[in-house]
Amino acid sequence: MPSRPRVLYLTHRGLQQQQWALAGAPPELEVVMRRDPPKAEVLALLPEMDFLITERAGTIDADMIAAGKKLRLIQRLGIQTWDLDLEAARQAGTPVCYLPIGACVMVAEHMLLQILGLIKRVREGMMVAAEAGDWGRPPRKSDEDTFAYNWSRRTGIRGLENATVGILGMGEIGLELAWRLARFGCRVLYHKRRPLPPEAEARFQVSYTSPEEIAARSDIVCGLLPYSGPMPTLNAAYLAQMRAGAYLVSCGSGDTVDNEAVLAALKSGRLAGAALDTYNWEPLRPDDPLLELARQPGANLILTPHTAAGGVTDIDPASPAGAHRTPDYANLLAVLRGGELRYRLV
Repeated sequence: MPSRPRVLYLTHRGLQQQQWALAGAPPELEVVMRRDPPKAEVLALLPEMDFLITERAGTIDADMIAAGKKLRLIQRLGIQTWDLDLEAARQAGTPVCYLPIGACVMVAEHMLLQILGLIKRVREGMMVAAEAGDWGRPPRKSDEDTFAYNWSRRTGIRGLENATVGILGMGEIGLELAWRLARFGCRVLYHKRRPLPPEAEARFQVSYTSPEEIAARSDIVCGLLPYSGPMPTLNAAYLAQMRAGAYLVSCGSGDTVDNEAVLAALKSGRLAGAALDTYNWEPLRPDDPLLELARQPGANLILTPHTAAGGVTDIDPASPAGAHRTPDYANLLAVLRGGELRYRLV
């Protein structure tokens, strides 16, 4: 029986997501997964591999490409491609592709929904529009010259163009969000442990600065921080540094935002609005004070039940361990079956 093509899958994911990725692998592939291995281990594994999948970030240099003498494809998952040695791959005749991560795109879209929902005060407008109130004028049939613009006299509605948006945690989701915000005419600041290379900053139209500067300068602060310990980063002290009347949105780890501090900042008026998709306790407890405020028509608070990356329909119940349907291996199968490569760089 012929051996299956071997895949070295380099990932940053935790155990649960590793299991999903492995369970979603096509049966004709043998996948060897490693989480953040040292370069020496990668060099030792590559000579026996037919494919290399590398996730989001992590240098793939000329040494690795030379070691992968059998490689038929290098597949980068994500849009961060500046740490791939494309020239070495070109000289070796090894195709290289990238692949936008669907879940990251979904979360970036969700954060745009959060931002627009807050600055347009959508929840309040929807609740008011549904009221059968006396608006001081009778309803009239609309036509070209007959309408009642802002009949409920809403205030505090603003646009996104020329807004300054700060992103805390500039990974794959942050880059997808920044790319979209630039299309809206926003100035985008960001912070992460290591700044992006200059070519990446220019490509995504972002500027590196400190978390304190993001708080001081941003109209909207976006939290995409990973879990880093029991003390939330977006706490009362950080919220106090934010501009009065700014907005906070978060799709990062639930423990990075102090929910009680957000509640206090909303009630005091320091925050003009907040939108959360993750929480200190999940599911939300029935007595969570956030729920009480969210039920008030005038509260500019948007709560979603940890659905930014999609709903349960994104999980295939027929696959082992409920694996996520994933396009991670699509280009590998295209190589095996003579198909066309998508998002090809080399």
